[in-house]
Amino acid sequence: MPKAQSFSPPSAAMRAEIDTVRAIVCLILVLHHMVGISPDYGLELPLDHPISILSHTTEDMRMPIFSFVSGMVFARTTGLWPDATTTIRKKARRLLLPMVSVGTLFWLARHTAGTTQPPLWMTYVTSFAHFWFLQASFLIMAAAVVLTCLLGGAWHRHIAAALGGLGIIWWGFGLLPLPATNWFSITNATFLLPFFMSGYLTAQTPTFRQSLRRASWARPLGALLITVGLVLGFRLATQDLILTDTPRRLLAIALGFTACFGLLLLRPRKSHLANIGTNAYAIYLFHVFFTAAVTYSWWALNTPGHLWAVTCLGVIVGMAGPILLQKLILRSPRAAQAFLGLPASKVRDVLRKEKERPLTGARPSNS
Repeated sequence: MPKAQSFSPPSAAMRAEIDTVRAIVCLILVLHHMVGISPDYGLELPLDHPISILSHTTEDMRMPIFSFVSGMVFARTTGLWPDATTTIRKKARRLLLPMVSVGTLFWLARHTAGTTQPPLWMTYVTSFAHFWFLQASFLIMAAAVVLTCLLGGAWHRHIAAALGGLGIIWWGFGLLPLPATNWFSITNATFLLPFFMSGYLTAQTPTFRQSLRRASWARPLGALLITVGLVLGFRLATQDLILTDTPRRLLAIALGFTACFGLLLLRPRKSHLANIGTNAYAIYLFHVFFTAAVTYSWWALNTPGHLWAVTCLGVIVGMAGPILLQKLILRSPRAAQAFLGLPASKVRDVLRKEKERPLTGARPSNS
């Protein structure tokens, strides 16, 4: 198969920026699941409560940013495009194996709590809780790999651009039908396609990245994009702005892009946040167990007040708990493979980099 253009790895500064963005997205994701997607979940807050409004303001930004960063990481780890079978097998291990193992534990926990949910087998093949992102990301990566291998590595950027445009046409404009059952989260995949492919193309265009980093207007423009996105998100959260169907879907795509490129231009970089961001995958997988524990404890204590305090506690526990749990999981290569999708060789590499990080700033792979 023809080779794609070689990829220039990101600098240490850019890696720190990516990890800082990861930490920011983890923070708003944990807040989202602590509060709940509606008054029937989480803290069961009314939609007009300030904490609920705060959470829903970033509703259209969270997963697009995650997908954008995933696209950037995918560009780095794919490199010269190995054969499709090898790449898909690695991505299946990294994404689908944790989806099954952690998803099963989550299903059992909800079942024990008496929560109504689909049969266990359905959670492996349809959208379930936050694990839909793993299914959708796998579909996107598999489609990109297969098409690139079929058409040739020289076409990888054209394929990425075409897939991104397809997502806007398919999901945004609704010009193509979506399945009645969201098999393997294909509907979510069509929504994420533009963001994943934009991240991929950004990472595969070093000249574009470097020009953004040098431009004096980059950070002011990034701040403006983020501000506009948050204002629009706030108006949606407060229901001052009500849209439906195609206009609402297109606005969701626009808000996702303002967040992705706003952060790209803003280039936030904080060492403490970057260290948290290196654990983004573990936080994503396990945070719901910890936020749920805080929520259930809060209900069990029958203390309806202190909402801001319990929300802050839930976010802290939801971020710190998975990081500590990951350290325990990494002690066992089998557990690391089952719950984090890491092979034994990668576990050793992660542990080595964990030891080096305080001295060198090295970071474990999140590929």
